[in-house]
Amino acid sequence: MKKFLISLVLASFVFAATAQQIFLETGMIISSFDYKTSEGSKIENLKGAVKNCFGLGVRMPVMKSQWHALLEFSDNKYGATGSDPELGNFSEWDVSYLGITLGADYEFFKPKMINIDRNGLSFFIRGLISTEFLLSGKQKLNSQVYDLSGEEEFDKPIFFVKGGVGGNYYLTRDYIVFAQYVFGRSLLFGNYSGQEKLNYTTHAIMLGITVDLTYKRK
Repeated sequence: MKKFLISLVLASFVFAATAQQIFLETGMIISSFDYKTSEGSKIENLKGAVKNCFGLGVRMPVMKSQWHALLEFSDNKYGATGSDPELGNFSEWDVSYLGITLGADYEFFKPKMINIDRNGLSFFIRGLISTEFLLSGKQKLNSQVYDLSGEEEFDKPIFFVKGGVGGNYYLTRDYIVFAQYVFGRSLLFGNYSGQEKLNYTTHAIMLGITVDLTYKRK
């Protein structure tokens, strides 16, 4: 894991040094938990929650094509609620993760930047992989609150595959506003036979702004 984190930090410096766009985004995540006990039974009556998210990243074209590579650091919050009417119990989970995301997108109908005031609309499709690390988390069981730090199901890195669609509106060739929808699903690696398993499904709706440094550097 240490080597993996060092590789991500090095990749970040490379991206930052060569990036042609910097973007900032925020929005909401609708998340749901898929939790199974060590006996393999699924916990029912779990309802998803709506939380907020925030991201800062860099984006660069691949060989002057419509393809782009991107790197993003994000703060993602997930939650769920559940109840057991027979026992009269109510549970609530609230967790926050640091996300490190690598991805690529393809942009359709990008306007030609002939002059600085040129504007227009384009669309993109995006594929992403990410690793996320627990920043904070708590579970509320009736009137009791428990810290989830150190709990294996929550405190180990989680891996996501994500896909999304969105649109860019070019205010000028230097400033772009965008909106996107991203679906995500966490993955489990290894043998989980006889162990508790937790998977996340997420739906994110984001708004953001991009600053294009291409022309500012000329």
